[in-house]
Amino acid sequence: MKAEKLDDAPVYRASTMLTEATPLHVHLVKGERYSVWIDSGVRSMFPALLATMAVADVAHASVRFVLHTHSHHDHIGCNGQLRRSTGCLIAADPTYAHWHADFEAHYQEFARPFPSLVPDTDDLRDEVLSVLDEPVPVDIELKEGVAFDLGGETRLHAIALPGHMLAEYGWWESGSNVLILGDAVTGLDWPIFHSHLDVAAYRATLDKLQQVLVEKRIRRVALAHFPAMEPPDFAALLDDARTYIDAIETTILDVLAGASTVSLATLWRETCRRHARAQDFRALNMVNAHLVDLEERGIVVSQGDHHYALG
Repeated sequence: MKAEKLDDAPVYRASTMLTEATPLHVHLVKGERYSVWIDSGVRSMFPALLATMAVADVAHASVRFVLHTHSHHDHIGCNGQLRRSTGCLIAADPTYAHWHADFEAHYQEFARPFPSLVPDTDDLRDEVLSVLDEPVPVDIELKEGVAFDLGGETRLHAIALPGHMLAEYGWWESGSNVLILGDAVTGLDWPIFHSHLDVAAYRATLDKLQQVLVEKRIRRVALAHFPAMEPPDFAALLDDARTYIDAIETTILDVLAGASTVSLATLWRETCRRHARAQDFRALNMVNAHLVDLEERGIVVSQGDHHYALG
């Protein structure tokens, strides 16, 4: 774990590795009146969060909010420790607010929306729940356009970026023109499918981010699971994400073309096999999202009981 400043912006970050292939960066934004965390990471990161506050010379009492990009377990895992240490308030989109206070609902809705295909096991519970410290209800419900004036020139603006989840935000720091993201751009080459739950929204978010780069004159992008990037490198990542979405769709259509009707389970298994990814719940949720998108576009027809055919 480490703590560091992001160039000359009022942005600092704590970093760890979730797995050998998956980094996690959590960002602290310092203002003259108060400071905020953008997400809180996993519970084991709390010492790194404290170290980052020390590097930034941020007093515990000056941390006023945790502003969430989204509500997945690896982004809310230190909320309890931060609340007890600083007295901060928790801000998140209302869509998943209950996940912060009810970890069983978080687990079931995140990992087991298809319980017949994903059994409830101790290992799965540990994977999802072990990174969370304690339930903390959401104090402030976010929406696009809300702004937080931290003092001086430091001001954070919420930008809606759904796709990975049905609700997600990026945070534009307008004083330094830094864009801070959670998982608005998913991991593209991990051993697992990082997952997206709304294909059309994900595509629209990639286009929106391209526009934000230009319109907000972004000079640096700080991401949760990638290194900080200059605009040209981030624009290239957006193109890679579009290619990634297209490749998944092509695979699903190819599997469907091989039979008159295909089950969700088969589409899940084959998509993972053909892309050499782990067959886990994230991949299942993503494949289902593509089927919903394809059905809405009239390309795929549901045959009932989670079976599908080309339209």
